[in-house]
Amino acid sequence: MPRIASLTNRIFVASTLLATLSLGFAFYFVNAQVSAEAEADLRRGLTDAATLVDLRRQGQTETFATLARVIADAPKLKAAVDSRHPPTVQPLADEFRALMGADLLVVIDDGGAVLAESGSEARMLQLTGRPDSPEETFSFVPHARGVLQVITVPILVLPEPVDVMGRMAVGFFMDDDMARRFEELMHVDVAFAAGGRILASSLPPDSREALHGALGATDIALLQLADEEYVSLARPMDRGLTPSTGEGGQNPVPVTVVLRSRTARLRVLNTLRAGLVGALGVAVLLATLLSYFVARTVTRPLAAVTTAMRDVSATGDLTRKVSVRSRAWDDEDARLLTTAFNALTESITRFQREAAQKERLSSLGRLSTVIAHEVRNPLMIIRASLSTLRRQNVASAELRDAVADIDEETTRLNRIVSEVLDFAKPLRFELAPASLNDICLASVAAAWAGDPRPDVQLELDASLPPIVTDAERLRVALVNILTNARHAVQAVSRSAMTGTDGVAVAGAPPVVVRTASRGHRVSVAVQDRGTGIAAEDLAHIFDPYFTTRRAGTGLGLPISRNIIEGLGGSLAVSSRRGEGTEVRVELPAGKADA
Repeated sequence: MPRIASLTNRIFVASTLLATLSLGFAFYFVNAQVSAEAEADLRRGLTDAATLVDLRRQGQTETFATLARVIADAPKLKAAVDSRHPPTVQPLADEFRALMGADLLVVIDDGGAVLAESGSEARMLQLTGRPDSPEETFSFVPHARGVLQVITVPILVLPEPVDVMGRMAVGFFMDDDMARRFEELMHVDVAFAAGGRILASSLPPDSREALHGALGATDIALLQLADEEYVSLARPMDRGLTPSTGEGGQNPVPVTVVLRSRTARLRVLNTLRAGLVGALGVAVLLATLLSYFVARTVTRPLAAVTTAMRDVSATGDLTRKVSVRSRAWDDEDARLLTTAFNALTESITRFQREAAQKERLSSLGRLSTVIAHEVRNPLMIIRASLSTLRRQNVASAELRDAVADIDEETTRLNRIVSEVLDFAKPLRFELAPASLNDICLASVAAAWAGDPRPDVQLELDASLPPIVTDAERLRVALVNILTNARHAVQAVSRSAMTGTDGVAVAGAPPVVVRTASRGHRVSVAVQDRGTGIAAEDLAHIFDPYFTTRRAGTGLGLPISRNIIEGLGGSLAVSSRRGEGTEVRVELPAGKADA
């Protein structure tokens, strides 16, 4: 059944959806209004900035024109021009150009002969109009450095009749430096263009190609420069013309392009949007929590029953009871369902107790069989040894053998009882720092006790750090594993290792113990070249009381696994019949979660 069929979910989804749609519409409306106002303000600001840039450029032109008129009327300049002697005029031209701050200054006589040229770009200047004309002219010349504005004024002899002695031309570049000065004053980017090409700009040179799209626009245009968006407005430098004036779609009219970064200007809007999105998220979260609380309040009795049933299904704990407080708004059918559910779990719990009792009796029977078998043999040996001791005139050698047999079998009985108790009782660990290599050495010594030359090769990693573990418990687990390896190797020796009946390999040690570090874990590997484990037995080696040795109890590996898993580690066994066995133990290098 779809989850939306739940009453709780329907109430929850409906309330959340209503809150989300309402808040989403409010966010959309506010965002749309704020965005529109921000765009309009950006356009107004760009238009105002373009007007200010144009006024400042025109003011600069008027200033140069006024200075040019004053200098053209200076008596010493007129006297020098009247001499028609270039060496006399040149120093005055250099002086007046420096005084005005112009980029170039040219003086000609009434016949068109050049009397002086001041400035590195003066030779490129070609004066238009008649040399004896009394009119002032304004013109623009494209140049690689930028747009050159040229102002020419006549050098007149007054009073009447007016006599034109010559003309003076003053030029100044609208280049990158001027564009950057406008940027500092107006806080906008400025570019100068002529002939359909961007010649100077306050922006980096690699952006000029992208600026060409603004030249033909008669209104505000949107440009993409690198990773930012710009709005631009082109204004012609000649009054009465438009940027699109020209033949063949070209743009000979010099143009001032004013740009403002849309991305930077709308960054505040993005911050506002982020705040609105955050407020929307918080509001939706609160609405979600509130709707969920309301839904849970409405459907609490049924939810209690379904939650209990889900827990029983997941955990198998049939002792779980459903308790619903009797309140005026609770559902009567839900209370009846709760009573029936509790009665059902009580019945199943009773059946489980009976089944567990039967399983315990069955386990006790299996354990009794193992203990009876394991205890009977030592008792028979002890009884035979006692019979020897009762005889008179017992030889000292027989006496020593009898006592040794009694001691050995008593030790064996004690081991059987200890293993059964260790397997049955809960483990308690005493954690402390310990050396894993030292524990392995002690375990090998215990497993091969009495053998002066154990067939074990130790490959211990000397760089292993101390680990936090229960050293004695871990030693018990490793002794059980090593004892199994010893028995497997001895079984091969008894079968007269032929290379086919066992796994004896010339020069290869029967048992190898390795330690290693793996990040935050350490490992111990015990590899033997014994008889190996059959595939059908490998799945049962951790079952209590399962053993393939006549003298074994089948509790060694289960006890070892309980200890290692209790220390937060893992134990894995891989084996093939006739090829040997490898047991790998992995433990945490830090404190175990025991």
